[in-house]
Amino acid sequence: MKKPYYVIVSFEIDPKQFSNLIELIKSFFEKEVSTCPGFISSRILSNEDQNKVVNYATWESKEKFEKFANEVAATSKISLEIAEFNPIRETFYEYEYLAKSE
Repeated sequence: MKKPYYVIVSFEIDPKQFSNLIELIKSFFEKEVSTCPGFISSRILSNEDQNKVVNYATWESKEKFEKFANEVAATSKISLEIAEFNPIRETFYEYEYLAKSE
């Protein structure tokens, strides 16, 4: 079985921009990402100061993510608005899953 592919996008922002960025990310995932083949899930994380935001998305494979990135994200109006926040994207493969001990 293939292990998931993770895409982590982080932002350092002015806290005044926090709500706007969160709404853009949510809208992007609800309207454009959630129906893409290979998309599994997404989480939005932030620190208490609301000056750092991280979007953590899980995909079935690198290939499905790259197809989405080239065909949807590259042309999306919402994606272009999000790009104005200067995101930093990193990608990862799952190495090992460590479950909670009982």
